[in-house]
Amino acid sequence: MSRQPETIDLLLRRRSQLACKLVPPGPSEEELKTILACGARVPDHKGLVPWRIQIADRTNQDTLHAKLPELHEGDPASLEKTLTKEPKTAPLLLIVSSHTPSTKAPRSEQILSGAAVCQNIIIAASALGYRSQWLTEWFAYNDKVKTYLGIPVGEDIIGFLYIGTESEVPKERPRPNLEDIVSELSLSPQ
Repeated sequence: MSRQPETIDLLLRRRSQLACKLVPPGPSEEELKTILACGARVPDHKGLVPWRIQIADRTNQDTLHAKLPELHEGDPASLEKTLTKEPKTAPLLLIVSSHTPSTKAPRSEQILSGAAVCQNIIIAASALGYRSQWLTEWFAYNDKVKTYLGIPVGEDIIGFLYIGTESEVPKERPRPNLEDIVSELSLSPQ
């Protein structure tokens, strides 16, 4: 088996970049096709393809973000936080949602397959030299936002994936020590 040290290096150095710090250029049409093809190559129990991806250019992002105050429900602080932060815009936004009508595989596995789509997309974007940020926030859980985006209310928005070029080197965040999160399983025979 051949080793792919560049893949390991990519995984070890990948970092998110705040959406508001992502600038043009974004992926070309050909690069986007590659990113989407990588996104679709995920574990998918029973081959159900339980996810959908919407592509939003900058104009559609601006339209969506301008509409958010009208669509907001609930805690006013969450809307205020959204409005006072720097705008969440990038050259490209991919909206990944979960379409889980089948009972052939557990719903949780279908949603996790969609999460794997998100992970593959951000890794593929990184491999092509772009940065990204995977967000949800309140608008991922808002039925009015789902309806506005044409996503059925019973489905889940798994992520808003903002992709573009970094305007500055993203800050590294603390990573967990493996000793704190990994343990050896030791079962006693019965």
